Amino acid sequence: MARQLDAWINQTRVGALEENNGVWAFTYSREWLDTPEAYPLCPGLPLRGEPHVDGASQRPVQWYFDNLLPEEGQRRLLAGAARLAEADAFGLLEHFGAESAGSLTLLPPGQSPAPGELRALPDTELSRRIEQMPQMPLAERAAKRMSLAGAQHKVAVVFDGRDLFEPVGSTPSTHILKPDHPDPAWAHSVVNEWFVMTLAARIGLEVPAVHRRYVPQPVYLVQRFDRRQVEDDWERLHCIDACQLLGLDRAFKYNQGSIERLREIASDSRPSVRARLGLFRWLVFNVLVGNEDAHLKNLSLLVTRRGFSLAPFYDLLCTAVYGTRAFEQERWPQQAAMAWPILGIDRLQQIDGALLVAAGEAMGIKPATAREHVARLTRAVRERAQALLAEVERENQELSAARPELRPTLAGELRLLRAVVTIVIAEMAARLG
Repeated sequence: MARQLDAWINQTRVGALEENNGVWAFTYSREWLDTPEAYPLCPGLPLRGEPHVDGASQRPVQWYFDNLLPEEGQRRLLAGAARLAEADAFGLLEHFGAESAGSLTLLPPGQSPAPGELRALPDTELSRRIEQMPQMPLAERAAKRMSLAGAQHKVAVVFDGRDLFEPVGSTPSTHILKPDHPDPAWAHSVVNEWFVMTLAARIGLEVPAVHRRYVPQPVYLVQRFDRRQVEDDWERLHCIDACQLLGLDRAFKYNQGSIERLREIASDSRPSVRARLGLFRWLVFNVLVGNEDAHLKNLSLLVTRRGFSLAPFYDLLCTAVYGTRAFEQERWPQQAAMAWPILGIDRLQQIDGALLVAAGEAMGIKPATAREHVARLTRAVRERAQALLAEVERENQELSAARPELRPTLAGELRLLRAVVTIVIAEMAARLG
């Protein structure tokens, strides 16, 4: 029996998604095709009046839409909450497609986006939901069912700089909220990601604005780069991740990563020269901060009629710190490895400045330019990380005095940040320097 969903971007119906006996198809609507600013959802689904129908080995429709869903354990939790099979991607999109990564809203056929509103999300309610993790997904009690790609618990919210709200109906979210990872092996993930993203901004990488908040559990807020404020309202911008750009199933987010893929992503972006340098700086930064999870789904592009442009970077954190002696582990540095090899080398202790310059050259960057950026980034990351750590220590003293109940949490967070700066960043900066 065929199942169908309508895909919407803001208030325009883009097309119809259909699944029939495991075969997926997508047909653009005439309304969308006649829109002057129309663009394809991804390169594998070019604009045309005829349906796109998946084949036996090439499944661009299923791969694109499946990439909107969460990964790994989060998908399993959502499937359990919806009482669906984890493998039933279409059923999950039916259940959770009202708010997704990028611009798409997926609704039953004939149903238009509902009127929008905001519902207050008090810290007490958010705290209660966090306490119910990991047995219940964080978004399970949300006012709007949502599908956000990624492996962590998260929920889409509206944040006005002070208060949190849940979007209802057609109201777009403005921020993604993440609590600490429930697995103690990834302790203090909120402050880890906040610190590394803040550091990225301080050294000149293009990243969204981020915030940390205590409800009293720590939560991390990152502004959505796929949203734009228009007067007093917000509208959705279309974006795709690198797997969707390259027409890859989500399962290939690690093993298809390579310097050649970065060059391919840059070539598909406009302006390509700027994208190439941006991706190279992203690569060097991930090496310096020990981010072993920099895979293809952690790169996105904004889409318009004029083509693809590299989106701000996100999901930047130091994963290598969890293998250090600060966490009673002995994996650092000998076992710390990047998500995919750089010119055949993935172990962080084997990556040096010369290798990164060679990687830049393979991406089409002149050796002198690559060498200059490696040197500048190495110096900037080392210096700015130390300054940011000192800043956090001062802020936490004030926070600890004002909210004594947070002292154990703040102490653990500072222990992690000191290890990030004095072990991982210090040693990697020495290697690259």
